[in-house]
Amino acid sequence: MPLQLAPGRHRVAFEPAVHGFAFPNAFVNTVVTLPGGSALTTAGRCGGMAALALDHFHAGIPAPTWGPSLWAPSLVPPDGHWLAEAIQERQIRSFLVGSALKFLTWSLQGDDPTWVLPGVARRTEQEELPRLANLLRSGVPVVLGLIVARDLRAVAENHQVVAYGYEYDAVAGRTTILVHDPNTPRREVTLIGHDDTRGWVASNGRVWRGFFVHDYVRREPPALTRSPADPDRPIRLADTVVLVHAWTGRVLHGCDDRYDHHGSSGQHRVVADDAVDGTRWDLRPRHDRRGRSEEPGPLTSGDVVRLRLRGTDRHLHSHRNVASPLTHQQEVSTFAERDRNDDWRVVVDGGGPWLAGSRVRFEHVPTGAALQSHRRPDDHDSGGEQEVSASSLTDPDGWWTVLEAD
Repeated sequence: MPLQLAPGRHRVAFEPAVHGFAFPNAFVNTVVTLPGGSALTTAGRCGGMAALALDHFHAGIPAPTWGPSLWAPSLVPPDGHWLAEAIQERQIRSFLVGSALKFLTWSLQGDDPTWVLPGVARRTEQEELPRLANLLRSGVPVVLGLIVARDLRAVAENHQVVAYGYEYDAVAGRTTILVHDPNTPRREVTLIGHDDTRGWVASNGRVWRGFFVHDYVRREPPALTRSPADPDRPIRLADTVVLVHAWTGRVLHGCDDRYDHHGSSGQHRVVADDAVDGTRWDLRPRHDRRGRSEEPGPLTSGDVVRLRLRGTDRHLHSHRNVASPLTHQQEVSTFAERDRNDDWRVVVDGGGPWLAGSRVRFEHVPTGAALQSHRRPDDHDSGGEQEVSASSLTDPDGWWTVLEAD
């Protein structure tokens, strides 16, 4: 195919390792639950992941650094997690724009022109490739719709990626397009087309019939932080951390008000919510080490710490025989009168050192109950935020990870 590009290389500042997500496009979407309990499902949210990555680029905010092991074995944030919901919303919006119709109409066209239709290969070459090149030369990364389907039954096999650079080698007759592919997290993927052949060969394995520049409308991305912790950073005693509930993405938050439900301790509430203010916790030595010299070294699975709410003299606290307001599990509070009920054992998934990207449990040493949260807010008893409690149950509601560390 004779390409209409001047030789040269152009690349914009989009970085897959910064603006893309660290988990693959392994979402499963339940369309409808059939009688008998079986579900009709679709796979993937590539359009949502591509658009949200571009949103992060335009906002100057790195995407969350959470990797797939945080939600193992599913590899992606579950439905109900704010990030999964944000990706789903962008996925839906990616099909509510004018160019989305091309996913259908191009799937019904052949590669070669007919007396009625120009064909996918020619439209890509003559219309979409020059448009893509002009946008990239002006510094604008774009969403590309990739076409592989040849009938409507396979339309779900079409795909969306972010293009952020290209190179045309006139001598070799080769065009290389740099893309961020949600199926290949945080790695550069190339699409290569040649002047004398059809199709675009992706470095991650697929051959695409053609592509089009997909309409994109910028939106402000939801973001808990502009400074996510390096997932490989060791967590140390004396660090200050922001902790996130792995299954919902809400932040562990110490409140200024107190529990007032029947049978409560009357101590300060602890919840999980979307606000980072009031969420910094200083990692301190266990209660029986208080007042003794202790080297602020790296922490490992099995170590015991106290978590002091930054700016207060209160520690994360729990106790037997006091029920939480919603689930009636063990109440979790912050409390200033120091004792062994402030001690929490760090349990790293798989053992070993506690890294910022680790999935961890916090087991209350005196009772053995694990710190938990869930998706059951209540406007009165939890202020509309997620309840935080402690439970002897070992389920996904007990996993946490580090959002920020310093």
